[in-house]
Amino acid sequence: MLSGRDALTRINQTLRSARGELERLDRDLQATSRAVTENKLAQARAIDRMARIRLDAARRGEVVAHLESAMRAAGDILESRENAIASLNDRIRDAGVAVETLEERRERLHDEVDEAAGTLAEREAAVQKSLANDAAFQAQLERTREADAIAVSALEKARLAGEDRRRKGEPFERDELFMYLWERGYGTSAYSANPLARMLDAWVARLCNYAEARPNYWMLLEIPKRLAEHAEHARELADGELDALQDVEEAAARRGGVPEASAALEVLEKQQDDLDAEIATAESTLGNLHAERHRFTSGTDDYLRNALREISAAMEQRDVRDLTRFARATMTPEDDEIVDELRHLRQAYDDLENELGEIRALQRKRLQPIRELENVRRDFKRNRYDDVHSRFGKGSMIERMIGDVIAGVINGSALWNVLRRHQRYADTAGEWPDFGSGGILRPGRRPHLRHRQRPPTWHWPGPGTRRGGGGFKLPRRRISSRGRGGFRTGGGF
Repeated sequence: MLSGRDALTRINQTLRSARGELERLDRDLQATSRAVTENKLAQARAIDRMARIRLDAARRGEVVAHLESAMRAAGDILESRENAIASLNDRIRDAGVAVETLEERRERLHDEVDEAAGTLAEREAAVQKSLANDAAFQAQLERTREADAIAVSALEKARLAGEDRRRKGEPFERDELFMYLWERGYGTSAYSANPLARMLDAWVARLCNYAEARPNYWMLLEIPKRLAEHAEHARELADGELDALQDVEEAAARRGGVPEASAALEVLEKQQDDLDAEIATAESTLGNLHAERHRFTSGTDDYLRNALREISAAMEQRDVRDLTRFARATMTPEDDEIVDELRHLRQAYDDLENELGEIRALQRKRLQPIRELENVRRDFKRNRYDDVHSRFGKGSMIERMIGDVIAGVINGSALWNVLRRHQRYADTAGEWPDFGSGGILRPGRRPHLRHRQRPPTWHWPGPGTRRGGGGFKLPRRRISSRGRGGFRTGGGF
């Protein structure tokens, strides 16, 4: 069994490790993109040396000046780029510290939330224990259960009568002659027609045996209405008994300090929700900064493009191309070393470009699973799966699947489906929320009943459940020899 908080800790640890791997890839990308630029500059410097050896004074001056100007311009651009990277790294560091600070605050606040939830659970358990020995409360509880059972039974009978009416009413409603007379109110005080129409309608009534069929169809329509009215009345009586039961519970809860503990927990949970929103905003800011730095580390930023464009333009001029071809054709001891150097530099440049592409692809592959696990964590917090009552069956499988998301073996939605399927709420202090009125108001137990404006007496774990919201699973009741209920974690309905 894995606690909700331990599951969240595991997700956080996995994300931190994955982000560390992305940082390493960023450093590799930055080193490779820098090597690409240095390689281009080395090629330009080699051609500059060749020009000084091979060209006459007139032509040499023009080529060398052009190369020097391009290298100087590229150097200025690269210096500006380094300054921009340094400034960006400072912002990323500050944003990272902000996220870590918020996470540390949440961890401390989570301790306070758990403590407040524990206090509420203990107070509710103490109140419920006193009510379990209160004869007047037990008598009211029995009346409430009986009234509720009658209301549920009445509603079921009304539902079955409605189905019976639809099934048995089809033969009547397919008979066009019968329905013609029925809609005209034939045979009732509502019927009105001239003598000729009356004579013809009487003839039609004999044809379809209307006199015998009409009372049967009327009863078929009337019974569901009467049963629905009875079910509504029974529910009103049951709600009245439930209100009386909750009056007793709430009076005892006030004496036991439950409302104060519940209010304190709500305040802390609201602070936790607000802090989670701050964390999400801070992480988004950090993510945008990382995306901006990725353009620098991957060599796709405008600074690097402009620097390479300056160098490439200088190296593509005709005199330089002619010089390189001439040097290759007429190898001499003076320039054969430079030509050999250029050949190796250009080969290395192609290798670096391939390496850069591979690292970029790997980084994109690693980034997607991180985004998916972040989405899972956001939903995890939103649903309060880190509640002190929250537990997960198949804990070792869930821990393994968290790592599988980052490894790209499964996607985040698969993990989230497993988390939802195996999540349960455990009874931490014997307060079992199905005590008394809680057993009747149990979320998801009777979704066909109308919504009650009055909130449940007892605290339900999970998001938005203080007013009786559903959509989450509570473990099954365990039969106890002590006469008190309990929860068997990992179960279901």
